[in-house]
Amino acid sequence: MNDNTNGITRRNFLKASMVVAASAALPVSTGCSTTGYKNIPDLKYQRDLILNNAKIVNVVDGSIIENGSILIRDGVISEVREEPFVSDSVLTVNCEGKYVIPGLIDAHCHSTMSPVFSVDAGDLFKHIDQQKKNLNQCIEHGVTTIRDVGALPISLRGLIKNVESGAVNGPRIVYCNSIININGGHPDIDPTDVSLLAGPLSLFTGDIAANFKNMKELNNSLEENAENASLVKLTVDNKSVFCKKGEIPAYTDEHYAKIMDFAEKKELPVSCHCHYKYGFDHATRYSINSLEHVVTDELLTDEEVQVMVDKNVAIVPTMTIAASMLMEEAYETIPPEFMDDFVEEELRIRRDYFSKEAVQHFDGELHRKNMNYLKKYREVGKDKLVENHIYLVNPDIYFNMMRKGRANVDKMRQAGVLIGCGIDAGMPFAYFGGLYRELELFSRMGFSSLAVLQTATINNAKILKMEDRLGSIEKGKYADIVLLNTNPLKDVSCYRDPSLVIKDGKLVYSSKEVVKTGQVLRTI
Repeated sequence: MNDNTNGITRRNFLKASMVVAASAALPVSTGCSTTGYKNIPDLKYQRDLILNNAKIVNVVDGSIIENGSILIRDGVISEVREEPFVSDSVLTVNCEGKYVIPGLIDAHCHSTMSPVFSVDAGDLFKHIDQQKKNLNQCIEHGVTTIRDVGALPISLRGLIKNVESGAVNGPRIVYCNSIININGGHPDIDPTDVSLLAGPLSLFTGDIAANFKNMKELNNSLEENAENASLVKLTVDNKSVFCKKGEIPAYTDEHYAKIMDFAEKKELPVSCHCHYKYGFDHATRYSINSLEHVVTDELLTDEEVQVMVDKNVAIVPTMTIAASMLMEEAYETIPPEFMDDFVEEELRIRRDYFSKEAVQHFDGELHRKNMNYLKKYREVGKDKLVENHIYLVNPDIYFNMMRKGRANVDKMRQAGVLIGCGIDAGMPFAYFGGLYRELELFSRMGFSSLAVLQTATINNAKILKMEDRLGSIEKGKYADIVLLNTNPLKDVSCYRDPSLVIKDGKLVYSSKEVVKTGQVLRTI
């Protein structure tokens, strides 16, 4: 097959991808005001901010303060009470009876990645522009904190500078730097196999994965990636996610011992990419913090789930990535063992999202090219993709994730495993701005509305080890606040369109125009 796929040769693909990441992360020179933030006037923020006339949701027990008020000082919640604050000097937001929740947290994303299967050289500027829009998409959908679980570290630092300076309207970012994977382990496409330029370009972007080959390289990778990191990210599976790629290298006991000892000394939680029972069995022998994704190839026993409970192992299932990767395009007829009424409905929702909603989150032309790329499943054949250097995921994994994986998540939920929320944004079809997809999917899986809300707030805060600063509306926590038009304990669709978003005590988004009358802000 010709080496040119979708307009760019595979030898240039990684170069293009890394140029996108490097260019998008270059610091932008602008001021720190909110000018340009959607529907927010250019306000000179004072030290204090008041929110009055709010229905404040307690995400821990589901109670609601019906006419609550919040006082914010220096970007932190100073007081929460049931009667209004009255001040002629402090900027006051009239919440107009809207529901107030803490800022949402996306606990699994890749903010320096462009969520496409293939990069067309002519689209580079679209990708560069989109990458900054991705962070704004988070804010516009109420996400004020993200956990990046695998990034190009140098590029990531540029993005963080842009957010901190106010050049980009984006969430707080906690991260692991590169993934600490064994050479050939997931993500199991060696960049140098794709482009000889990958090595030189990594000097400007960093590497998304360590790809260590021996204990010395592992030691070096751990030290390098500990800089300003909030976690260590591992990939524990022994099989590839790509079509017909088969088994891949996995950590030895010596590797695990070194990683866990390092993480303990640095007080860094360990999170593990895990799609297979092999990875589950090996990772849960150790003191890990969370599993990312969910076991897809076997149903877990009650005893195995209890191990997670006993060891306080959380999970971020990323069920939305399964919904996105239900690649019906790969089959003439979907195998019946993959189907049930639930999956049939998820396929309908997937089609609806791809045809209508996706372009609200991601460039329409790039999304169309993503969809066209799926034709290669049938044109080339699933079993011949890798030999033709086409890297599409094996859809069997994700149909199984929606069947066996869903059953495993349900068993974990009933056993009391801490469940977080993330959508693997940055991967193909997992577009930033779509966190509501995971929340609504949890609801369809049987989670109560309160449990749904908890996954993206207090549960995620615990997974990030930041529950003392994030995840609930309480005194002393960061003033990350979202106003919703309807009650999230009754209507899980409310996360699609927040009314107002506050991060660190500053208004960063409003769905309607904000008008200032004296010291009072209202939306019209």
